[in-house]
Amino acid sequence: MQPVRIDPESVSLYLLASDEPLLLRDWLDQARTSLKKLGIDDVQVDAAEASYDWDALFDESGAMSLFADKRCRIININNGKPGQTGSRVIQALCEQPPEDVIFIFVVPGLGRQMKNSSWVKALQQAGKIVELKPITSNQMSSWIVQRASEKQLSIDPQSAAFLAERTEGNLLAADQELEKLSIRFAGQKTIAFDAIEQSVAQSARYSHFELVEACLAGNSRRALKILGSLQGEGYVTAQLRWPLQSTLEQLSRLKQARLKGHLSDGLWQELRIWRSKQRLFETALGRLGLDQIERLLQSCATLDRISKGQQDSKFPGWDWLQARSLVCGFSGLDLPLQQD
Repeated sequence: MQPVRIDPESVSLYLLASDEPLLLRDWLDQARTSLKKLGIDDVQVDAAEASYDWDALFDESGAMSLFADKRCRIININNGKPGQTGSRVIQALCEQPPEDVIFIFVVPGLGRQMKNSSWVKALQQAGKIVELKPITSNQMSSWIVQRASEKQLSIDPQSAAFLAERTEGNLLAADQELEKLSIRFAGQKTIAFDAIEQSVAQSARYSHFELVEACLAGNSRRALKILGSLQGEGYVTAQLRWPLQSTLEQLSRLKQARLKGHLSDGLWQELRIWRSKQRLFETALGRLGLDQIERLLQSCATLDRISKGQQDSKFPGWDWLQARSLVCGFSGLDLPLQQD
């Protein structure tokens, strides 16, 4: 990834697009570092959901005094659609870019339809669009070698290929494995393949991969057992929300395509669902309706707000109760999902 440079004097509006959570996280982390060097410490993250107050966001852009400190607002548009009000507000911001507020709008990918939307075209003219391309299967091993180097690890191509196969193209999972290796083999310049293979085999009993697979398969008993094990191992709900939400978003795309009769090999490839996993997704598609998938995604958004402290917890452990409810709904148990 190229170094992130934020220049509030010339650009105050950014559109960040990627369907890779790790790439988004890395870019935003670098952006925060860049902002801090500029003396901008006030960085707030919002999720633009159905009830989001776009007009209040616009009012804030014009409410800063002449001597106020600059600030940054990161707006996650998780479905990539700001709606009519959001589109109008973004275009208004583009017509008169704010001087004291930096806006970073984050969307999951930048498809052709989105590129042709009026609000994206306005951002292209008045701001800067940053599109983080996904890492292809052919690039995965090289990416792992580079990522390992950033963690002061040196691994050979065989080890990188092994990790790429193990993580099935999931950058977050690959980064997590590398992080474990960097802790276990701290201070060692080069790690042999046998040591890496053994270390991966001895890692946590369960991972979020097994949790997602159990949910897709409709195996509620196994899914809840894995969830409890991950909680005991020290996972936090934010680590589990990402893979669950990403999988549900893939299911939503697949379900919509199937309902329209447009489910093709190209879509499976676009969604980066390996052939070995397609049967699991087919199982879930046969069990879950589109409305159920959308409710599960709403529950993911609720869990996200709780984990970020944007929604008050009703009692200690409410995030794990929400996660449990989400896993139950995903895997087929008929339990109510907390949406507020």
